[in-house]
Amino acid sequence: MRRRLIKREWKYWIVYRVLLRFTIWLINAMSWRMAYSFARGMARFAWLIRLYHKTVFKNLNLAFGKKKSQEELKRIAKGVYHNLTRYGVEVLRCYRLSQETIDGMFIIEGKENLDRALAKGKGVMTISGHLGNFMLMGTKLVKEGYPLGVLYREVRDKKVARLIKDMQRRLKFHSIPALPAHRAVRKSLRWLRENKILYLQQDRNFFEDKGAVWVDFFGQPAASAPGTVTLAKRSGATLLPMFIVRKKGNQGYTIVIDPPVELELTGNKEKDILINTQKFTDIIEDYVRKYPTQYFWIYRRWRGALRKLEEIRAEKIEKKDQA
Repeated sequence: MRRRLIKREWKYWIVYRVLLRFTIWLINAMSWRMAYSFARGMARFAWLIRLYHKTVFKNLNLAFGKKKSQEELKRIAKGVYHNLTRYGVEVLRCYRLSQETIDGMFIIEGKENLDRALAKGKGVMTISGHLGNFMLMGTKLVKEGYPLGVLYREVRDKKVARLIKDMQRRLKFHSIPALPAHRAVRKSLRWLRENKILYLQQDRNFFEDKGAVWVDFFGQPAASAPGTVTLAKRSGATLLPMFIVRKKGNQGYTIVIDPPVELELTGNKEKDILINTQKFTDIIEDYVRKYPTQYFWIYRRWRGALRKLEEIRAEKIEKKDQA
């Protein structure tokens, strides 16, 4: 047992202390052209060894299987691998990006929507998802002078969690752990009352036994968190769709900030959560359909969906038998 623990500690020391630091140094020592060439090589290698193949193709088939051929899905999947490795290179370089470099990388569309929302004095909550390099989007917003809080779910591995938190600290993000929930709500409300931006992603798979709301995402049931609706109602914050997409030809990024989304309130709490969470999910789906290669298809968005589908089918059969 002791030998196994020592072996694990050595593995972490090599990976996180040596290999990662060396990779960060190496990528920052390269020119952008060399760094992107390195990313292309890593994408080809990941494709060759079939890294995450099963998850990526399972997700793509759930989303597009009936509307796109397997050849089309393969093209999308290859694009996903190339974009993910580029994201990795960009994130590892973003610590040292100068204001001049950042200004040249980004175009912000709809900045006036953000400024008008903050002028109301009640803070801003984003409607966003695992699309594009959202770490870079946060970097740009912070460099523009916007205070950004990030609500995130800590990973189980403490060393990886520490690494992510350190990365967010260096980028001057205000980190708010999603658990425990009561503390996350309290910190989020305080942040919004200070008229700041709270970055949220509504396409995270939520815990089925923690009050998940089931919405339709690409025609499949997906477990989602009810918290965005509840937090928006309590805080009065403005809800803004906010996404980052790569420009054609790999020439930087466009940050898109759409006009505010109003909550639909019926007086029924559960109905309000379902209607509005579905609305947020539809917005994310529209963007993913426009930029399918830029989505994180390695993320297991539909965990528990097959079980939910079986429950839906069973309910339909039961109703049919009763009729």
